[in-house]
Amino acid sequence: MMLRRMGFTVIVPQPSHVRHGHNPEELKKGKYDRATLTKWEGEGAFSHLLNIRNCDAVYIFNKGSYLGPAVTVEIGYSLALNKPIFARAQVRDITLTNFIKAVVSPVKLGELLKNLPGKRV
Repeated sequence: MMLRRMGFTVIVPQPSHVRHGHNPEELKKGKYDRATLTKWEGEGAFSHLLNIRNCDAVYIFNKGSYLGPAVTVEIGYSLALNKPIFARAQVRDITLTNFIKAVVSPVKLGELLKNLPGKRV
């Protein structure tokens, strides 16, 4: 990854093995019970928040400008911690655009953050 080559520590959240957590009717029926799926999804969400707490800046790699409900929560958490937020693509939600410091490529992000003390993105 480009940012790593530039000397940054990149914290990448692991994707949940539960898909459509915000849309439970899409979950595969019968494979796991709802309590198990809810527990797994919560563990994943808290892991993402811990990653945000441990970073110096947040970079949303929002392919195709999509931001799901979980990313919206992560943006709010980042704001509460005064973390600068950057995005790869333009954000469609006009409210959320107010919280994105800049829409930049990974290379441009590295240039913007080169003087960041911890260099954890």
